[in-house]
Amino acid sequence: MMGSQPVAFITGASSGIGSSLAMALVKQGYRVALFSRNKDRLIDLQKKIQAIGGEALVLPGDVTVLPQITDAWVQVKHAWHTPDLVVANAGVCYWTPTIEMDIAKAHQTITVNLIGLINTVQTALPHLITNHGGHIVGIASLASYRGFPRLTVYSASKAGVVKYLEGVRVENRDKGIVVTTICPGFIKTPMVTEKYIPSWAPKPFLMDVEESTKRIIRAIQKKKSHYAYPLPMALLAKLGLVIPNAVYDKVIVPFARWFFSRS
Repeated sequence: MMGSQPVAFITGASSGIGSSLAMALVKQGYRVALFSRNKDRLIDLQKKIQAIGGEALVLPGDVTVLPQITDAWVQVKHAWHTPDLVVANAGVCYWTPTIEMDIAKAHQTITVNLIGLINTVQTALPHLITNHGGHIVGIASLASYRGFPRLTVYSASKAGVVKYLEGVRVENRDKGIVVTTICPGFIKTPMVTEKYIPSWAPKPFLMDVEESTKRIIRAIQKKKSHYAYPLPMALLAKLGLVIPNAVYDKVIVPFARWFFSRS
């Protein structure tokens, strides 16, 4: 809707990058639709947004349950209008040896990180096209660049996210659809520092979520197709894409043997 206040639909909005982006987008003039399983945290975030004069819609739901995504989308359109910006952010991560990885957690990682993102984008895409354009942002990871010990399933899920979003981007760019893939390194969020990755695990170039949010907002504003950060880790990850497997293995295997002997 031309001239209307822009609307952002954000999954995984109850904490971390999702909630930080919601606050930042409100300050940019957006209304925000907050989608997450944690209703109480969404309500708390809504109150913070209202306290600074913003508007937020609380939409409890699970990205892995397609009807909950489609129902939330209908609610947003009814309350405001078709979102201009869709941020597919919901994700989980388990830091564990592959041999010890509970298969249910492996399935959850793929289902939330990849299928949940696909559910979000596939729901949004036809509406954005009908509305003559829109911006899709998917949160992937530098772990998508190569497989890494103890993050094997997570790496696979995020690699799927990168390739899926790339296909969506090139297929729909002539329909007014902008797609931005975000690949962060270690960000100081509950998922990284509290819930999934142990405290003893090194987190090189760990970045505050506020600084991360500023960078994502800039990438959105510039309509970047792919944005990886922080720079030192991004350069190392990109180097990993071009070196032969034999070299990668010689570097990673001894490091992993030493590193994981601590646990």
